Amino acid sequence: MPSRRRLLVGVGTTAAILTGTYATLAEENSDRVDWPMARYDPAGTGSNPEASGPKTAVELAWQRDTDSPMNGLTAPILVGETLYSVGQNALVAFDRNTGEIQFERPGSYWSTPARAEATAYRSATLAVNSRTGIYGLSADGGYEVFGQSIGTERWHTPGQDTSNWSSSPAHKPSPVAANGLVYAVIPETDRVAALDASNGQRRWEQVVGQERSTGSNRPAVLDGTVYVSSRPGDLVAFDAETGATHWHVTSEPRADSSLRYRNFRPPTATEAGLVVPDREGIALFDRTDGSLLWDYHHAGNGTDGSAAVADGTVFVTDGDESLHAVDLETGEREWTADYSPDTDPVVADGVVYLGYQMPELVAIDAETGERRWTYEDSTYFTQPIVGDGVLYVLGSEGLMALREAS
Repeated sequence: MPSRRRLLVGVGTTAAILTGTYATLAEENSDRVDWPMARYDPAGTGSNPEASGPKTAVELAWQRDTDSPMNGLTAPILVGETLYSVGQNALVAFDRNTGEIQFERPGSYWSTPARAEATAYRSATLAVNSRTGIYGLSADGGYEVFGQSIGTERWHTPGQDTSNWSSSPAHKPSPVAANGLVYAVIPETDRVAALDASNGQRRWEQVVGQERSTGSNRPAVLDGTVYVSSRPGDLVAFDAETGATHWHVTSEPRADSSLRYRNFRPPTATEAGLVVPDREGIALFDRTDGSLLWDYHHAGNGTDGSAAVADGTVFVTDGDESLHAVDLETGEREWTADYSPDTDPVVADGVVYLGYQMPELVAIDAETGERRWTYEDSTYFTQPIVGDGVLYVLGSEGLMALREAS
């Protein structure tokens, strides 16, 4: 039976259609902008130059709950007319204009999916990490017959079995899709693999760093190279087609640091270099050989999240009290803004959006660091994504679409 929240949303949906709310939203979204994977693109920039979101004030366009609890830390993705969201219990597809549920399929998935071209199928593959390996899911959902899901899971590449029950939120490094391949860290290992998006066959598989390496992060892919970092401070560049190692560096901690290792977070690949946050700062490495270009020290406690890069500026949270804007070329600070959680910023049309396990979603001016608006109508928010004037985010009450307030 649908939940009370869902029934209320259904009533609101009817009223909104009668008043033309959804028609207006559809007109605003006439030029489609996608957000097909975590951090938007294979490079992990967290920025779509074609996207835009609410700038000065925000209001709820629609909200949709699901039969399966979607609590977790995974951001949705946006492909064409469909939003996809996963959780520990289901894959759910929503209409981007109305929030109507297109399909809901059972399954336990632990990362934001990545849309990948699958030549063997008419529809794309959604690559997603789980506790037991990488799954390739049908973007059209397959079929549901007598309550059973058929054809939703196209392939499965096993990892180390960690299927014991856990109450912790779903959170694993998200796969990256590029040129018909899926690049993913095998769960509970420090191995990165290139998988065929149609059948899951491994093109190659490599160990990240040295034997002591733990906690490999989401890969970044740019210009035929796959970059992977690990928490002890290993940074490795692999050939995207063959898996051959181009270079491998192990960065020493800063001279004034009490830490034994750099504790790298996920990298972001740019033309200027490889942007890699760590616990106490952020550094730029040369993409050709891994040499250090500049090192910005914020003296924070950044244990999670990645850096967004847009218009020559790096945006990163320090896990303590601030969001930092750093010049990509020089490593010099441009500004800081008050923001406590450690997260993955996203940027669109001059605005930085942040949300993560906190009862507020915020928008900050990318040029000045001034807060533009705050939205607090949820117990928690996942990381948001941005479309055509609309911000999409999963909260405690379901998936939400937020637009500029009228």
